[in-house]
Amino acid sequence: MVWAMPVSAVLFDLDETLFNRSASLRDFVADQFSTKWHCDHIDFNAVVDRFLELDARGRLHKMEVYGTLLAELGLADSDVAKEMFFDYETRAWRFARAFDGAAELLSWLTREGVRFGIVSNGQTHIQLRSILALNLDRLTDVYLISEQEKCRKPDPEIFRRAADRLGISTGQCVFVGDSPEADMFGARSVGMKTVWFPNGAAWPTSYLWQPDATVSSLFEAREVIANWITN
Repeated sequence: MVWAMPVSAVLFDLDETLFNRSASLRDFVADQFSTKWHCDHIDFNAVVDRFLELDARGRLHKMEVYGTLLAELGLADSDVAKEMFFDYETRAWRFARAFDGAAELLSWLTREGVRFGIVSNGQTHIQLRSILALNLDRLTDVYLISEQEKCRKPDPEIFRRAADRLGISTGQCVFVGDSPEADMFGARSVGMKTVWFPNGAAWPTSYLWQPDATVSSLFEAREVIANWITN
């Protein structure tokens, strides 16, 4: 495929792309259950695994996650669920950590003069807390969050807005993300180059096309982007 316009900006998904959401959530839940509950009969590793399973990458509201998990543990209590949820809302951001290579990639883009931003689905206050906890607000040129924008990936509109705010065309953008549908399909639909960071996920068999590049780390993503910038 011949690309008429050079790459001049990179857009990133947040959760499971720059922000290692699963690892951060695992650390928080392990801390929460081990420090707030002193129950010798609870297998905390199993509890953390089940929490992440119920959470389904954020698709189930945390109150439902806590309610279901507590019931399965024989500790069904709406007040406890509310307390645990409040603790999550209050403290989880402190456990936020980026993927290896994220800081290096963003620093390199800055040195190269390549603008970059974030496009994330989710609630504004939650996503913004993650952005602030990782100090991404000091680095990124723009960040768009679906609740605030009133449109969600893969809606082409949110990708167009991101490019507009960077002052470039969509054809000059690379999009890096983990979701085949929300990230890769959405970015591809507006003519962006796509870098898939799957984190062990499989490409949907129903998709008869492939992303422009697939990487196993953000270090590898840097190499791909560097090649596109210079060629």
